[in-house]
Amino acid sequence: MLASSLAFSGSASAVALIGNYPQTNDGIGNSFNTIRSNSKAIGFTLPTGSNYNLSDIVLRLQNYQSSVDTPLLQIYADAAKTSTNPNGATLQNVTFTNPTSFSNTVNNFTFTPTSSFTFLADTRYWLRLSGSSGDFIWWGSNPGITPTGITAISVDGYQLSTDGGTSYSTHVDNSNNVVINTFQINATAVTATAVPEPSSLPGHITFVGGLLAARKIVKLRAAKKIDLK
Repeated sequence: MLASSLAFSGSASAVALIGNYPQTNDGIGNSFNTIRSNSKAIGFTLPTGSNYNLSDIVLRLQNYQSSVDTPLLQIYADAAKTSTNPNGATLQNVTFTNPTSFSNTVNNFTFTPTSSFTFLADTRYWLRLSGSSGDFIWWGSNPGITPTGITAISVDGYQLSTDGGTSYSTHVDNSNNVVINTFQINATAVTATAVPEPSSLPGHITFVGGLLAARKIVKLRAAKKIDLK
């Protein structure tokens, strides 16, 4: 039997990596426009174990019309897990296709990545939303709902910037409660599958080749015996 090692491939169905749907209300939120220069970030750290391939991200927005409003979603990664906002992490090379909307009604909007992206185990991430044009609102429940998700994932805070990302601080309401916007990140677990060890293949090929050569020799000897008769 061939020895084997572990390779990784995506699983079939998406799960909620982290999020706080369903909302109980749309009681508090953040406004995004070019005048305010607001950015809101949510931090979370994946546990050790599996990586996860990003499927999509869902946000609860209002006053969003895709013809005039341009939400900008970005993901930052921090392998050292020491960051307290996106400025302590590295911007990742992933962009999103913004959903289509022709109404100002509050709704759930799904943003899909334009290329594959993998959340790595034992790594901190920041999901950051800003607005490059238009004027829209990212709602949250009041009181806020703490996000949950896969086993052992941790939440690392909610940070608001009012100066385009130069600085961040914890955003609280009038009762000093942290404003927690409604969102969900959907992803598929990267599972391990067994594949042959490359180091075992040469020996196996040599063994098979030897058998074929021996069989050929036997056939040649048998043919010679027939010719001698």
